[in-house]
Amino acid sequence: MPTKYGAALMATERYHPLFASDLAAACSYYDAIADTLGNRFRRNVRSIIQTLVERPESFGRIGGDFRGALVHRFPDVVVFTNDGGIPTIFGLRHAASDRRDWFSRAIPLTSGEPEETCEPPS
Repeated sequence: MPTKYGAALMATERYHPLFASDLAAACSYYDAIADTLGNRFRRNVRSIIQTLVERPESFGRIGGDFRGALVHRFPDVVVFTNDGGIPTIFGLRHAASDRRDWFSRAIPLTSGEPEETCEPPS
């Protein structure tokens, strides 16, 4: 459907519903250390998401179809897949955390169909 500006709006990325809680937890952690650190973390997460939306193939595979984008100056990784040119962001993980948990999320569908499951790497 065209917008008032002419072209139809296209999704540029999708988020797992739990990504917001991952981000909130990490922001709370850095805010507790210093407000300026938390603000820098937020800016850097926004920046890396913008970059992975623009160039998803430039990030290395970390297991199966999953890719990882390291947040600049922080030990945190944005875990995502590239589905037909549209990144699906599954989570924000500390780089030293248990990687098995990184790949266990599925994207819920809104149509009532079974969830789309991404297989963890072998």
